[in-house]
Amino acid sequence: MRFPKAFWLLWCGQALNRVGILAPAFLVLYLEQGKLVDARTTPLIVGLFGIGVVVSGLVGGALADMIGPRRTIVGAQPIAVATALLYLFTTNIVALCLLALVTGFLSAVDRPASAGLIHKIVPRADFERAYSFYLVGFNIGMSLSPVISGFLLAFSPSLLFIVWAVCSALYGLLLIGLPADAVTVRRRASDTSLVRETVRSIAEPFRSRVLVAFLVLTFLMACIYLQVNSSLPLGMRSEGMTPGQVGLVLAVNAVASVVLLPLAPRVARNMREEVPLALSAALIALGFGANAFAHSVPAFIVSTLIWTLGEVLWAPTSAGFVANRAPEGKVSTYQGSMFFAWNAAAAVGGPAGIVLAGAFGYGTLWLSVLALGLAVAVGFKALVGLPGFQPPPAAPEPTVHDRIRVS
Repeated sequence: MRFPKAFWLLWCGQALNRVGILAPAFLVLYLEQGKLVDARTTPLIVGLFGIGVVVSGLVGGALADMIGPRRTIVGAQPIAVATALLYLFTTNIVALCLLALVTGFLSAVDRPASAGLIHKIVPRADFERAYSFYLVGFNIGMSLSPVISGFLLAFSPSLLFIVWAVCSALYGLLLIGLPADAVTVRRRASDTSLVRETVRSIAEPFRSRVLVAFLVLTFLMACIYLQVNSSLPLGMRSEGMTPGQVGLVLAVNAVASVVLLPLAPRVARNMREEVPLALSAALIALGFGANAFAHSVPAFIVSTLIWTLGEVLWAPTSAGFVANRAPEGKVSTYQGSMFFAWNAAAAVGGPAGIVLAGAFGYGTLWLSVLALGLAVAVGFKALVGLPGFQPPPAAPEPTVHDRIRVS
């Protein structure tokens, strides 16, 4: 694992940040336990959190390319610390709604910036491999977070926000160890022209036909995958499984993804770009489709292993596909468009799955996502026929003096 020290600083910071950051489920539990919200307000809190997440991909990516990915991540952490501490003193419902929006935004604003930073830290040929290892740290943090949050909520709820503040502060301090971003000096501009420039930057990836097709397919595939947060636990409960058994099945995904992610770039190394995308969509479709025939813990574990294979193949290859088509200095913006497509599916796929299962049963839902997923796989394979599919020639690799490094 010969990556620069700068990469491992980012890896450690991101994993630590994921451990401490507040997930929407535990935010709601905290607010309901403290009787700060009622049943009518809870959906609003969750919705505002989701809006913050969706917006963060677009804004975070454009911001990282304008001021630099390191500045974007480091600059967000004092805001995260302040937001976490404000929860300790806030009881006003309007203020809590605003904090939920900001919390959702902060939970994901660093992700496109991190992808752009990795693109600068490592040689282009190692991007997918480095991104896979980065996601290992991300998943480790995400796996530990609910365990720690559940304990803190039971022991002392205020510690949820203190741990979040401490982890955010340490994340920022770790990344201060990276050399400053090399950002092109821009002429002084008015606030209006700066906003216009930001909007143009955000819109740029959506002008490419092949990327728009890729983003639409990503959205549809995410609608399938994100059933893991909505319909899948409910479907397992409908089969008579206990909460502990549901947690066991989902833990298989967490462990398998950590083990398999570093292997994904090796599997995809000799494939044409569209092949691993199509294969990952097919595996996710088959995995979730197999739930239609699962009625026990072992059967659901088998289904989970199948769609986990698709997940670990998708993550680095999709990031590489987008990075290959991003102009110089626009990697974070283009990654942000992919995060936007993925996160937007959370607002559509989860509710739609629950509605479909409620109306026609979980068997119909799983067979429907199977059909949709296989169609998405065909769509990824067909990307090769679109104008602009072939990425532009890669720019020369930076010299050792130009590349971000830590001595």
